[in-house]
Amino acid sequence: MRSRREFTASALFKEFERWLLESSAPTEEVFGELARYAEIYDGLDQHPLHGVEGRFLYRMKVMQTSTPMPLLLYLYGLGDGVLPPERRQRAIRALDSYLMRRAILNLSNRDYNHVFRELVGAAAQQPAYADEGIIKALSALQGHHRQWPTDAEFRAALEQDPLYSRLYRHRVRVLLGALEDELRTDHTEQLTAPVGEHVGTKLTIEHVMPQSWRDNWPPLEDDPLEGADRDELVHTLGNLTLVTARLNPALGNMAWQDKRQWLGKHSLLRLTHGTLLNPPPTVDAGDWADGWDENRIRSRGSYLASLSLRIWPSGDDLLAS
Repeated sequence: MRSRREFTASALFKEFERWLLESSAPTEEVFGELARYAEIYDGLDQHPLHGVEGRFLYRMKVMQTSTPMPLLLYLYGLGDGVLPPERRQRAIRALDSYLMRRAILNLSNRDYNHVFRELVGAAAQQPAYADEGIIKALSALQGHHRQWPTDAEFRAALEQDPLYSRLYRHRVRVLLGALEDELRTDHTEQLTAPVGEHVGTKLTIEHVMPQSWRDNWPPLEDDPLEGADRDELVHTLGNLTLVTARLNPALGNMAWQDKRQWLGKHSLLRLTHGTLLNPPPTVDAGDWADGWDENRIRSRGSYLASLSLRIWPSGDDLLAS
């Protein structure tokens, strides 16, 4: 954060020594600054999980991403008097969107050290408007290893890609957990369902139409390919939800009518009740619960993709907010 240089962990002491000599900072100031940032670092875990910071830090932890930390320390080090909390939160939403969009598109993270070092510099140009500097810098990144995926690219991956078979499981769980959080309102029971930091340990990913769908799920009558596209479609977002680790094996490959009853009886999640057992708000289908097929998977996937774009907006949308 201070030197804006890249170096390995083994070179940390030498780099600190170099910075100390070049800065000519009094010893008391150096120790005071170390203590101040240690307190800031320690306080990051105190953010509530339902807030912007808490959710972002949770996702960082689950996806084992630590490269944004120098930038976060810088942003919090500015203090509320320089960078108001709402601007800091907007900057964090931009970082969250950048990382999650790239994670869902399964893009490389090998250049993140350079990216976040550059973002510290962008934020430092006008500390009182650090959020705008970060968003503009992220939006200007180019190349496969650095770019911030567009709305169209993000939506296409969410609707069409077999996420379950293509991504690490923890990324899919984070995505589904974020959608569940977004679907909850002030009128929803907040303490009964294991959400937030507990999602990864208490809930598992469930394929509504099973991976072995041929056992109990006949193809659509008017499908000339006899379900040939299902092998990838079952792994898309529209066919995935979360269930308890005990319920998952019980559901197995059972037919839809049985699975629907089990999910209705045991699940408390809005992700299941609000978009699966009942039609998503954007779909007008009175017979929605009568079956589960390709059309319903695609409709639900489209709605969840739109919800994801709201959770992880583009730079333009953030600047306009």
